Amino acid sequence: MGTLSEQLFKAGLLSEKQLREQQAKEELEGERLNQAQISQLKVDGRRNCDELDKCLTMREFKYQAKQVLLQDPSKVGVIIQKAHRFKSSKKFIWFFYQVRDGLQRLPQDKHERFLDRAFRKSGSTFIIPD
Repeated sequence: MGTLSEQLFKAGLLSEKQLREQQAKEELEGERLNQAQISQLKVDGRRNCDELDKCLTMREFKYQAKQVLLQDPSKVGVIIQKAHRFKSSKKFIWFFYQVRDGLQRLPQDKHERFLDRAFRKSGSTFIIPD
């Protein structure tokens, strides 16, 4: 089933010129919506990563990092950079390197389950799949 303008054209209520104009308007509107969604995702991603800077404890940082990774696993590099401010715990920083390696080895549909297991407990250990 086509769009409303296509149906009106088939019924003879719109000329071919009007149909093309209507389709061009619909395409422009679709592109505007797509650009708006992309810019909103960028703002949300930046906002979430900015929240990592506000975390005072490693526990808060881990919770916020998990939220960011669930939305966008490609942000793991940014999270690792920000985790280096907790220099007192090399184990904490190493944890995020393990998460990065695990995410790279798994297909995208298994990322959420992997992240749930990895972040289950503070200081949890997990096995990176081969």
